[in-house]
Amino acid sequence: MNIVQRNFFRLIRCGAFGRKDDVEPMSVSKWNKLYQLSLMHDVTEPVYQGLLQCRDQFFLHLSDKQWQQWEKTSEEKPHQRQETEEDDFLRADHLTNPLLNMKLQSILDDESSDVSTRQMLLVIIGIARHILNEGVPIKQLTELGKYLQTEGHRVDFFTLKKWLKNLGMSQISQLEGTLLIQMFGFTDDEVPFMEGKPDKRAEQVAQELTEFTNTRAQDFYFTQTNDSVFVHTSNGSAMLGHIRRSARNFHYMPSETLTNFFASFAHSLSHIEE
Repeated sequence: MNIVQRNFFRLIRCGAFGRKDDVEPMSVSKWNKLYQLSLMHDVTEPVYQGLLQCRDQFFLHLSDKQWQQWEKTSEEKPHQRQETEEDDFLRADHLTNPLLNMKLQSILDDESSDVSTRQMLLVIIGIARHILNEGVPIKQLTELGKYLQTEGHRVDFFTLKKWLKNLGMSQISQLEGTLLIQMFGFTDDEVPFMEGKPDKRAEQVAQELTEFTNTRAQDFYFTQTNDSVFVHTSNGSAMLGHIRRSARNFHYMPSETLTNFFASFAHSLSHIEE
């Protein structure tokens, strides 16, 4: 992890979770890269709050222009409507594997279960869907960390772990917990849905941060021009990246990973112009 990414996570830890951390010295150009990284992952708010918290640190040197840029972004962001809605394919209340999805719907339809526990399950599933399709979702991981801090005391973690096991999600939820520990400074006790030791392969998965360019699964959607009968992909390298990601993450959720790849392929066909 390079210095820009290290400071990026330090600022999220400070701004989102109230932790104290010291930033490393960086050049003006690297601070610009951190700003772009924050925009790319849609986490400008917690990063800006982290900057304000660390403003008096000796090594935090932003130009007046950069501070004005951050202030402008922080003022505009809350008032902006989300331009693009979440892809329906990434819904947290749906799994592509029919058997697992049947189990999930049974859990969600059980009104006798705890609402906070079901909500935590949906947050974990949402992150898993992003990992399988787009890479490590920093924004969603940040939201999971916040939910643990604010609502964790309401969650029935014994039931949650039982649900995760039934859905074949024990390994991928372990990965998510490990990412919270490695990236955001959580302790094992602060992530009660984890079983045993942190996942050793989390660092490899976290390297996807360098690959993530805010390109959605739509990048390899199939299209067809008006003057051609041939169907082609909009981004061949994105499709190859999706194949590599599916292979790399197969260990974490085998049944869902396999059906998810073919489901995403079929979903992409829906973008062919009729």
